[in-house]
Amino acid sequence: ERLAEREVEQALAAKGKKAAIGQAALVAMTPSGAVRAMVGGLSYAASQFNRATQAGRQPGSAFKPFVYLAGLETGLRPDSVLVDEPVAIGNWRPANFNRRFQGPVRLRDALARSINTVAVKVGEKAGRGNVIATARRLGLVGNFKLAPSLALGVGEVRLLELTAAYAPFANGG
Repeated sequence: ERLAEREVEQALAAKGKKAAIGQAALVAMTPSGAVRAMVGGLSYAASQFNRATQAGRQPGSAFKPFVYLAGLETGLRPDSVLVDEPVAIGNWRPANFNRRFQGPVRLRDALARSINTVAVKVGEKAGRGNVIATARRLGLVGNFKLAPSLALGVGEVRLLELTAAYAPFANGG
């Protein structure tokens, strides 16, 4: 716990002021889901708000493993190939972080590279409802909407629940 507190302090000291960040949280768990350390903020005296258990944040790309799991459970395979290309769903046009496209890519590589367009395609193939059901089955209780942007992690989750939801990936299910 003390090591985790020091890490949060050091991270904020190194980058906090530059990035205008005054608080941070950290959760460390074993693959079985046991909490090893949890830090809810820089200083309890300064703020009693526990960012690890109370702060809802968009998980962004940290949500993609749940999308891919839903895709695998609905028939896609790690070696299935989808095309990284411009995608349009209605008026929404997601882009990749680097603004480039790689063409055909295996799902395992798309997840490893965090390719947004492929994650959206996987989410659409799996079905948004299935993605939400998968996330809920693994313990995420956040507010998720049936929007295509779901695949990019726009719903809110808390750090403790997100960390716990990764345990099945770490322990083989």
